[in-house]
Amino acid sequence: MNRKKISLVLGSGGARGITQIGVINWLIEHEFEIDEVVGCSIGSLVGAAFAEGRIHELGEWMSKLTKREVFRLMDFGDPRYGFLKGQRVLNTLQEVFEDVPIENMKINYAAVATDLVNEEEVVFRNGSVYHAIRASIAIPGVFKSVNTGSQFLVDGGVLNPLPINYVRHRENIIVAVNLDGPPLLKTPIAYEKLNAISLLQESYFAMRRKLTQLNIDLYKPNYTVHIPHNISGIWDFDRSKELIDTGYQFAEEQLAGLLNGKK
Repeated sequence: MNRKKISLVLGSGGARGITQIGVINWLIEHEFEIDEVVGCSIGSLVGAAFAEGRIHELGEWMSKLTKREVFRLMDFGDPRYGFLKGQRVLNTLQEVFEDVPIENMKINYAAVATDLVNEEEVVFRNGSVYHAIRASIAIPGVFKSVNTGSQFLVDGGVLNPLPINYVRHRENIIVAVNLDGPPLLKTPIAYEKLNAISLLQESYFAMRRKLTQLNIDLYKPNYTVHIPHNISGIWDFDRSKELIDTGYQFAEEQLAGLLNGKK
């Protein structure tokens, strides 16, 4: 009997999204076939690298990043529209994988962004994969938004941090990677001592965690890899090698059931 294929859903969460490379490495090592990837924010980038057959190269590139190199990727722009332009990251990614039409990719791929004009999610299933990634990673206030005239696109995680609902192949085994999982250590936060920006940030993170859990409860993936939401800061890309290894470890611990049902 042939085992089922896997639809992989990759969530948003900044640098901790690099753990998703480790999850993919685990699935590949155990010879599972991933024939669909749905990604949001950092998940759209990781998913695109996998869909183009360049996930190993992305992991190698990320693992060599230092704090200084991460800073060099930050192309500061007009702060009225977002502190970073985001173009330097995409230009550098050309060394890892090319900008191709999504419809020509080797496996089914989708990236999710948020349109503030119509207050709805936008799903990219065709057109430039770099355009899709750029829209999906546009964290409001951080990266400059993508303005198409009829749409004003920002990070997909604003409305849908873990887009399980956009999986097309429901007959597949659905594996989701939740980057808003329970913390490693529950450390109380002195909210009364936070400044206005920190309080706004913590409020946004709490909303994201609730949205993610609601999606998991509603759309019920077959397996979910929970990555602790405090495993790294949003810009800790200089820790990529450690985060990839950690993602592999969490997959090893939380996807054991996949091996039990493997044919």
